[in-house]
Amino acid sequence: MKNEKIFQVRIESLAFEGKGIARIDGKVVFVRNAVPGDLVEIQLTKNKKDYAEAKLIKILEPSPNRISAQCLHFGVCGGCSFQNLPYQVQLEWKEKIVSEALQKIGKLDEINLKKTIPSPLEFRYRNKVDFSFGSNFTNPLDANTNPNAVSNENLVLGFHIPERFDKIVDIQNCLLLLENGNLILNIIRQKAKELTLPAYNLRKHTGFLRNLIIRYSFSSNETLINLITTTPQHPNEMFFIEWYANDFPNNNLANHILHTINDSFSPTVTGAVRIIKGTGFLYENLNGVRYRISPFSFFQVNPLQAENLVKKVIELSEPKDQIIWDLYSGAGTFSLPLARESKFVFGIESNSEAVEDARLNAELNQIDNVVFYAKDLHSKDITKELLKLEKPGTVVIDPPRTGLHKNLLKALLNILPQRIVYVSCNPATLARDLFELKNFYKVKEIQPVDMFPQTYHIETVSFLELMNG
Repeated sequence: MKNEKIFQVRIESLAFEGKGIARIDGKVVFVRNAVPGDLVEIQLTKNKKDYAEAKLIKILEPSPNRISAQCLHFGVCGGCSFQNLPYQVQLEWKEKIVSEALQKIGKLDEINLKKTIPSPLEFRYRNKVDFSFGSNFTNPLDANTNPNAVSNENLVLGFHIPERFDKIVDIQNCLLLLENGNLILNIIRQKAKELTLPAYNLRKHTGFLRNLIIRYSFSSNETLINLITTTPQHPNEMFFIEWYANDFPNNNLANHILHTINDSFSPTVTGAVRIIKGTGFLYENLNGVRYRISPFSFFQVNPLQAENLVKKVIELSEPKDQIIWDLYSGAGTFSLPLARESKFVFGIESNSEAVEDARLNAELNQIDNVVFYAKDLHSKDITKELLKLEKPGTVVIDPPRTGLHKNLLKALLNILPQRIVYVSCNPATLARDLFELKNFYKVKEIQPVDMFPQTYHIETVSFLELMNG
């Protein structure tokens, strides 16, 4: 298979990352932006031993399920991958992807896989969006014909294109963000362009504008914006910050306005925060618990659907009169509502800032039967550390996309709690971990929860019960 050759293929199914799957001479080929049922022309971009990747050149015969994406940026922006499918079909494919991972990787034959819980909102559900400034971006209109096309714009503000940290799609209207947020995005970009301000260059480590974070609280209807720059040095940079601090708030678009200076070489969004307007914090309510959200803290980005996720975790945890461990507890999203219905909860989290947020949230809600510890859950000593705690009836785990670290998995198999409730955002690593646990635990139920409509991401809640326990 020569890379310059054009192939005609039928898309058979979808992979976890939202890419269409076709075959050429038996070899699997992944095609971005293709839909199962499409007959397409493709050109290979990668040709590995076991698989190939290709770009979509032309749709010869569209799938009966294919629809037109609502977003101008779809196909180039890495944020959404399923906008070309009706929402009900998205849910069906997410369920199939979970099922396939459990069977092929987890070797689980009998699966009690529930129907996916749909999100209350299909669009404009995100309460946080992190935009990046740049000067090198792909034109959305050239998505299928020339993914490497670059505009002559001197400043753009948007999202990174897939698999490229140095190219930005200039976003005019993100359909996952509330309209108020898009208005803020366009006002700030326009002012920066008027002043010909330079974007920060991640390769050269020069430039001024780095990121714009927009956060929103659905319960209080408040907006927080956080502009991240390097230290202003030139007159136009100083003028821009003065405009941002004094004139922009007069638009009454944001309740909390922050400016963060980050002079480090790290692409991580962090730095010294200056509060210009408001308190610098948002508050969100989930399942009767009020959470304080600090500028850089993690919180569920789809809060309306997070209510359903938390309810499912509580239901499967059977918290009444139980000691519960919440591992990777974050700011207490699961710990605090569980504490209200259980005997006691121990929250363990590696991130010390998240632990501090969790403690503040417990105090805010007057919940005193919970304690939070900052411990490295991947440490070789984690078994010894966990054994110092009162043994739980249920362990709730919500690991990152990489799944359970081998040291934590070993700890669970030493402790053997009666129940494990495993919250996962990656079907592949979930299936891998369930394979390791299935000699000791019966997988009783798996509930997909769609936290991220229009994307390939899918959350699952798995209920495991100790065999012969």
